[in-house]
Order: sequence, then structure tokens, then C-alpha cells
Amino acid sequence: MVRLILAAFSAIVGLVCAALSLSALSVVGADDIVDTAPSQVHDGAYAFVLNPQLVPFENTEATLQVSGDKDLFMGTASGVDVDSYLTGIAHEEVTEIDFPQALKTRFVDGEPAPLNDAAGRDWWTASQTGSQLSHTFDLDAESGEVIVVAPADPEGNLDGVDVQLKMDTGGVFPASLIGLAIAILAFGAAAYFLLRWLDARPGRRRRLRREYGRGGSGRGGSGGSGMSDLGNRAKDLAGRTAASAKRATARKNRSQRTAQRARKATGIGSVVTLGVLAGCSPLPVAQPSSPNLTEFERPALRAGEAGEFLTSYTERLDASLKGDEDQLDKIQAPPLLDRTRAEILIAKAGKTELSAVNFDQIVAGGPSFAEYPMWFIAFGKPAESDETVQAMLVTRESAGEDWQVTQSLFVPQENVPTLVAGGTGAVEQSGKEFTELGTTANETLQQYLETGEIPENDQSIEYASDAFTGFRDYVDEMAGNDEAFEDTKVTCDPYDQATVPLASHGLKTETGDVSFGEVRCAIELKVRSGGSIDVGEELEAVMTSDLEGGRLVISTSIPYMLLGSEQTNLIVGSDWFLLEAQTTD
Repeated sequence: MVRLILAAFSAIVGLVCAALSLSALSVVGADDIVDTAPSQVHDGAYAFVLNPQLVPFENTEATLQVSGDKDLFMGTASGVDVDSYLTGIAHEEVTEIDFPQALKTRFVDGEPAPLNDAAGRDWWTASQTGSQLSHTFDLDAESGEVIVVAPADPEGNLDGVDVQLKMDTGGVFPASLIGLAIAILAFGAAAYFLLRWLDARPGRRRRLRREYGRGGSGRGGSGGSGMSDLGNRAKDLAGRTAASAKRATARKNRSQRTAQRARKATGIGSVVTLGVLAGCSPLPVAQPSSPNLTEFERPALRAGEAGEFLTSYTERLDASLKGDEDQLDKIQAPPLLDRTRAEILIAKAGKTELSAVNFDQIVAGGPSFAEYPMWFIAFGKPAESDETVQAMLVTRESAGEDWQVTQSLFVPQENVPTLVAGGTGAVEQSGKEFTELGTTANETLQQYLETGEIPENDQSIEYASDAFTGFRDYVDEMAGNDEAFEDTKVTCDPYDQATVPLASHGLKTETGDVSFGEVRCAIELKVRSGGSIDVGEELEAVMTSDLEGGRLVISTSIPYMLLGSEQTNLIVGSDWFLLEAQTTD
């Protein structure tokens, strides 16, 4: 029975090895390359997207090849960036890969092209252009990146572009030959065990025993004389005694042969088993695997990205401050943009020149994101100052847009927190508790700016600069002009959180948390009947109406940075800013 089991086991091993080896050889061939059938990109598609996680193999590399009549752009980027960039844009995505069949895809309808061309985006980790392109990628890498093909022409498409995926299966061809050799050995072992089993069947033994049967005539045979019968019996007894001895010797020999065969069977079975186990163990060749699609995620900043952006930002801001204002809304966003426009008007009225600050040191950090919008906080040390640092909140609404500085103010060097980044380069985002603290801090600051009195609070909130007292001094100065005004009212509100939720853009620091905020205050002055108004050069620069009317309303901006810790919570400001002024009845 053992021989029959070993024969069946060896036959199964042989069949499996032969089937796998022949199947691999039929697909891979002798060059160790397997590829998909060539296919063309869907007409009207602006981009073609391949997620490497879809390739059902590991322990090897694959290459995407594209070719067309016109120049093409090929780049790799985080899936977060690509998903955002191609939202609403006509493109084709690979959905399934089954070698050697053609790539299975789906076409996503949309606009023919994005507002900003693919080649001009700054989030590509690698890119190339040409009419025939290829990109090789490691199937074991966990980069979270996808491959994108787009036209080099911003207004072009991928009509007529051919795509094909090739995979290196180095080692599969020799491994298949080894598999065939194992199959042959396994079939040989199966034949050996089967013949041994047939030879040892009980029917076969009975036939062998009959060869040692009794001699003479049986009871039914012809008789002889009594003397002859007695002699025959004596001969028969002697024959049976000799036969019995022969059978004992035969049994001993068969027992020895059986033991030897068992030892041989055990040895051969061990060899076959080891061969099978070796065949099942991981080999240094391409191995099939099930696609495991993980969610895309990336840190807001990659190495050196903050420095590159802020260097470019400084140059473009300097050009805008000196006359090229059309570029300003591309590098800044409200609430900072509102203040900068007002400062430009005031500088023109005073015939003064503004200039951007150059940084000689930049520290920045942001959390990880699975989708846009993204943001980060940066601290830039001005080249000409060792006492103050420019703190900035930088945001990006989508992958198709550029980074913009949303909030900015100068803070004392001693109030600059230390950001702590993790292994991916991302900084942990502040929790809900700190966001709620930001709302409370904004409310207490509003009360102080309106009344000039610091309200009581149970959050240990303190004020760390003269920016807020400077605003109150201005209000008191305007209210003290009895010749022009007879009543003064201050109304403050938080900056519109629906536009930019500043309080929720917080990061963990070495000692607590940091975020930004802003209060918008309107100073309403009732003009005294018959009085004259001299608003001054700065107010006149931001006036949006004439000076006729019974009331003068001045809109202002008070930005700040909030630092949270276990001991105290600090509101740090740098200055307050005029935004606009107008008269009403």
C-alpha cells in the first residue's frame, strides 16, 4: 500500500511540475520576457494612467513603452497628485493586467485638457519627453506613484498612441527546464513504485508457493503394493520436510528484500519530497501575486520643495511689489492677498518702494494628505535680521494650481516653535482640541480689540506683542479727534473661516501646537456735523468712496500666530493693517 501511495504522489508531482513548466515556457519563451498585446489609447484622451500596483507579479521589474507620431510626455508622480490633476479631464486608466492579453482599461470622459499643461507641474518625481518613451519600475517598490503619459503639446491628445507593457521574468526559462527535469524524475519514481507494488501483490505470492507443491499421486491416484505405498509415504514426508525448510529460507530472504526495498523507498520518497518542497519555496525569479491596491498618500513637502518654492515666491513677489501686480494673485491668497494689495496702494500714495524679504534659512513642515487641498507651515529667517522670523501658511487647492502663501507675519525669534517630522517627512497635524482652542483664542482677541480690555478665560491665553495694543491706540486716537468725529464704534469678527479655516491648519511642535488666525475689525466713526475730515495719506490711499457722508468706516486686518503648550497658550502678532475705507450716510 505504501508503494502505491508513493507512486501516486510521485505521479502528481510530475504532472504539476510538467504543467507549470510547459505553461511558463509557452508564455515567456527563451528570452525571459513576457508582454501584453500592443493597444492604442482611447481617442480623445488627454492622459493615459498606469498604477504599478495592478501588475500581478512581484520580485521583478516591468517596463511601460509608448510611441506616437508626435512628442509625448511621460512622468511619475504620487497618485494623490495625479487623481487631483486629472479630475474632470478626459483620460484613460488601466484597470487590469493579464499577460499576454492587451491591457484592460476604462475611459473617463471630461474636458479635453487641463488649464495647466502636465509638463509644467512641479510634483513630478521623474519625467521625459519624446515620440518613443519607456519607463521601467520595480514591482516590489511601495512608492505610491503612478505613471502618466500625456501629450507634450498643452492642447494635444493621445490619439494614435500605442502602449505596451513588458515584464522581465529573468530565471523563469531555466527554472522551467529544471521543472521539466523534476517532472521526468517524478514520473520515473512513480513507475518504479508501481512496478514494486505489482510485484508484491498477494496473488503473485500464491503462484510462487505452488511451485514448491507436494509430489506423488494424491488420494485419488492409482494404487500400488503396500510396500510401495509405504515407501512413497516416507519419500513424501522427507519431501515435505525439505520443502518446509526451503519455505523458511525463502521467507527469510523475502523479509530481507522487503526491508531493503523499504529503505530504498524511504530514501527515494525523501528525495522526491525535498524536490517538491524546493519547488514550492520562493525563488529569485518573477512570482505571481494578487494586486493589492493601497490608498495613495503623500507628505505635503518633499525634500527641498519648500526652499525652491519660497525662493521663487520671493522673486515673483518682489516683481509684483514693483509694478507687476498681475502675478500677485498667483502666489498669494486671502487673507494675505488683501493686505498686500492695500500695502501697494499705500506705498504708491506715499511714493515709497516695497521689496520682498530674502531668506537665508527656511524650516517647513506639513502633514500627509490622501487628497487635496494641501498646506504646510514655513518659517523663513530674513537675511538681514536675527531678531525676527517670517511665519507663513502656504496652501495649494489642487494639483493643477500652484502653491500660494495664505497667511504671513513676522514674529520674534524666541516665539518660533520647533516642528518634529516623522519618518516620511510629514509633521503630525494638530487635533480637534487645539482647533477648538484656536476658536476660543480668536473670540478673546476680538473682545480685546473691541473694548480694549483683556477678557477673562480659562484657557491660559496670553498676548505676546504690542500689535494689539497698537490697534487700540489708533482707535483711541481717532475717537479723540472731537473736531471731526463725535462717536466711535469697533466691531470685530474672525476672518471668514469658510474661505480658509485657519484654526484647523495646525501642526504639532516639540512643546505643543502652532496655527494661524486673523481678526477683521471695522472702525465706524460718526462725522460731526459741520466738521472737517482729514483722514491722512494712508487712509486716503485705500478709500473706495469720496469723503462725503455721515460715517467713515475703516476696515482693518489683525493677523496672529497661536502657540499652544501645557503651561500657556500664546497669541503672537506683528502689526495691524489697513484694508480699505469708505464713507456712508
